[in-house]
Amino acid sequence: MKKILFIALLMALLVVSCNSKSKSTESSNSEKTEMGTKKYSCPMHPEVQGKLDDKCSKCGMKLNVEVK
Repeated sequence: MKKILFIALLMALLVVSCNSKSKSTESSNSEKTEMGTKKYSCPMHPEVQGKLDDKCSKCGMKLNVEVK
């Protein structure tokens, strides 16, 4: 009887520890996607916004100024 309780406790501990690892992986993935959605603007025309290294529609310069 003691062996069965010990094994059940071990299995429960294993399930809980595996679940906590998957939660930490999800949070790191959301940080990566959050970083990918930043907007940048043209140094000469701040009203033109887009992704990093897109080109300005007015002057053709790369968008490299981060919009806050």
